[in-house]
Amino acid sequence: MEFFFAVLFLLIYNLRPQDWLPGLAGMEIVRPIVGLWLLALAAARSRPSPLVGILRTPHDWVLLIYLAYIVIWGGGSVTGILPMLAFYFFTVQSINTWENLLSYLKFWTLALIIISAFGVLNTFGIDITGARDNFYTQLGRLALGTYLHDNPNALGHSIVSVIPAVYILYFWKGSLSGRFLVFPVAAGVAFYCAWLTQSKGAYIVGGALIVVAFILGKPRWLQLIAVAMALIAGVSALSFLPRMSELSNLRGDEGVQGRLLAWEMARTAMERNPTGVGFNQFIAMVPWQEGNYYLIVPKATHSSYVHVGADLGRYGLFLYLACLWCALHTLIAFRSAELQHERCRRVLLVLLTGYLLSGWMINRQYHTEFFLLIAATAALHRLKKAEELPKAPEGVPMENESVSTKRDSAVLVRNTLNKVRDAWKDRDPLAFGPTAASPLPRKPLWNRFALYDLCTCLGLTWLILWTWDYVLTNFI
Repeated sequence: MEFFFAVLFLLIYNLRPQDWLPGLAGMEIVRPIVGLWLLALAAARSRPSPLVGILRTPHDWVLLIYLAYIVIWGGGSVTGILPMLAFYFFTVQSINTWENLLSYLKFWTLALIIISAFGVLNTFGIDITGARDNFYTQLGRLALGTYLHDNPNALGHSIVSVIPAVYILYFWKGSLSGRFLVFPVAAGVAFYCAWLTQSKGAYIVGGALIVVAFILGKPRWLQLIAVAMALIAGVSALSFLPRMSELSNLRGDEGVQGRLLAWEMARTAMERNPTGVGFNQFIAMVPWQEGNYYLIVPKATHSSYVHVGADLGRYGLFLYLACLWCALHTLIAFRSAELQHERCRRVLLVLLTGYLLSGWMINRQYHTEFFLLIAATAALHRLKKAEELPKAPEGVPMENESVSTKRDSAVLVRNTLNKVRDAWKDRDPLAFGPTAASPLPRKPLWNRFALYDLCTCLGLTWLILWTWDYVLTNFI
């Protein structure tokens, strides 16, 4: 039952029927669903989490510290943070099998396909979300009449992950119907919708995600060749897409210059306030000339990293990146011979890469999407760690799964050493590598935020700030 509510919440978040269905307009439908979700977890749960407990992975701890920082130093309210915390932990506790995780990612992709279909139908006069009076008629660019996708850039960045996601879910080692029906239809709808948004940033992110989906699991030499070809041929191909020619003169693009002015104000705010100006408080007021009048208008930063830096300072930016790094570290370190497991990893890697790249171009730093993405990756982490726990011999009751992580690690190390010893005894001295009868065990998945992770997050924070300064120095 808890998984049903996890999927229902995911679909409502992406599709937002309360924004366009007449019967639901203005209704608060999220709180009742979350309340029923909590009730299902507390009283009608189908099965426990693969790792019993709340704080069992680095993702859990880092996200909790990040939200605590927002409340203590960022000026955020506890009531404002609790929903974010609930979305994360409820999702982690609800995805408790590999089948559930794969289904969850399929529903996530399905929601994006439906959004793409809404956009395409709009061009045929079927305006489901009431967007005809929005950007589509004013600027000739496609948008939807929902809170999340009411401008072309937001819509474009959301749906460009559909093509690589459906490739992994249905084409890669898939069935005939998946390869020749589901994939071409879904990818075609998403591509046409993205084309109509004319979002330059979405085109760049979409091209990068297609390359990522192709090179996953390939030999290193082939990955390098594919990336080199993408940089050469892909850049040329992107130039034929709508509005991409504008990138040749960024200093003359008023939209780009307005964003960079907002970036400059955000940088100044971060330097003057070590902990930022406050959670979701930064607003860039940019001078604007309208005919003979000079106005001061609010301008979005169009960057999640810039906005977090201005709101929460360097330390908040570090914690925001630490949450993303925990997810990325899991997906990079994860290894499995199971097709289902690898499919989940690859789809999550595509979604996370898209979020990381889009973070330079759109504001989604506090959106529910961030918490659901980290939660789905943390659920994958839990499922893998549960498989690594030592199994009790037949007839011997298992220990309580809520034992400390340190004790679990000690048991795992001891069992690993025993397996290595047995493998060495049975080893053929003329053979290279482990024998088929007694293979060497794989390295356990990481489960502790170590010095390496700390240094990586510090490096990522420095890289973000360096890139931020570089753009301001060379493009204003």
